[in-house]
Amino acid sequence: MHFFKSAAAVALLTGACVVSADTGEKGDAPVTTGNSDRVVYEAIVQSDNVKSARFNFTGTEDGVGILIQACFTGISSSQPGPYPYHVHDFVVGPNENCTATGAHLDPYLRGEVTACDAEAPETCQVGDLSGKHGKAPLEASTGTWCTSYVDKYLSLDSEDVAFIGNSRSIVVHNVNKTRIGCGNILLVSEDFASPKSYPSSNATTTSDPPIATGGATRVGASGIALGAILGVGAMLL
Repeated sequence: MHFFKSAAAVALLTGACVVSADTGEKGDAPVTTGNSDRVVYEAIVQSDNVKSARFNFTGTEDGVGILIQACFTGISSSQPGPYPYHVHDFVVGPNENCTATGAHLDPYLRGEVTACDAEAPETCQVGDLSGKHGKAPLEASTGTWCTSYVDKYLSLDSEDVAFIGNSRSIVVHNVNKTRIGCGNILLVSEDFASPKSYPSSNATTTSDPPIATGGATRVGASGIALGAILGVGAMLL
């Protein structure tokens, strides 16, 4: 009887460890505010292993967090997936050196010994986009896969430690964490362009996706066929 009680206790403790989330040495990441939906940053990743991965970062209508749109096209079939991707500390080095980008953006010193818990995103590394919102799936190696979501813990404020612009980069990895492509995050627009429509969240497509240039709308495009959205986007690019 004592054996079974001990085993049950160990199982409960082990389970608690599995579902618990690590907090950074400096605490959890706070929700960011004041992120204008008229400001747009972009990163384009192209390499021998990634035909194209495009990322847009804009503020939101209420200024809370950043709306991120990502589209992956033609990841090499030689690279095993699914594919994690993150905001890294530094810009890409000479000759597309992805190692020069350093580590994940992690201003609260959370580390990555324990995997990000998507149910508690405030405890994750700020730059761990795929940990919080999901990796790019294997479909990214056979066509174009797009996703969009709001990350509440990244910032467009250059004074914020969670700022993603101009000195940061995006790195795409294979499932073994090898860096297979990278690109710098650069300011694209601060003007008051008209809002545009975007692919629905987690849409898998076979055409080039539209990319925002200002005035980001909310995630998704209800009532509009994805094919029509992509057609409009193609003319805008």
